[in-house]
Amino acid sequence: MAKFEGTQNIPSEWLDLYRATLNPHPTGNIVKKRYPYRLPKMQKGGKGVSEAQKKQRERFIAIKNKFKTLSREERRRWYENEPPWSSFLWYYNYFIMSGLTGNAVVGDKGGGVIKSIKHYTFTMPAGDPVNITVNIDTIDPNKAVVFFYGAGVWEFAEGVGINVYPYLVSLNSSQAIVRASMHNDQAAGCSFSVIEYI
Repeated sequence: MAKFEGTQNIPSEWLDLYRATLNPHPTGNIVKKRYPYRLPKMQKGGKGVSEAQKKQRERFIAIKNKFKTLSREERRRWYENEPPWSSFLWYYNYFIMSGLTGNAVVGDKGGGVIKSIKHYTFTMPAGDPVNITVNIDTIDPNKAVVFFYGAGVWEFAEGVGINVYPYLVSLNSSQAIVRASMHNDQAAGCSFSVIEYI
């Protein structure tokens, strides 16, 4: 413990060391040693911790352990896709989302975080089904899923018809090949979304 007189003036090159070892808010012009930071009671399972907090903490620890099982290649892909704003929420999102079930996880090691969602439109022509090639942004087709929107109509009796839906024939890194599921009586505007996972 030391007492100082006047205004405290700490050179900038010593400021980090000062904050790490001494109390940054002196009272009565007395500088005291700063005690090490204490862990929040939550991390010790202390009093006043709700069941919801305990469950969330357990889930986070389980997800953290799951991350350790990822291969070097899977970790590399994740780090390379860090968003430009460098938000720590990205990492939190990875841990939480990759540990959830039912979110289209690719494989079983926590690859279920969405990297990108892109939308594309195409025209499903009238007549018998033919392959339609749609150019898309570069993706990894092994880590992507496709969702379709829209349909044509097959009118099998006057004023009575059924929907003709498109489906995916194949998906590669830069093209999606789609096709009508059956004969289509009139051209229809359709679209699809490509969701790529980390």
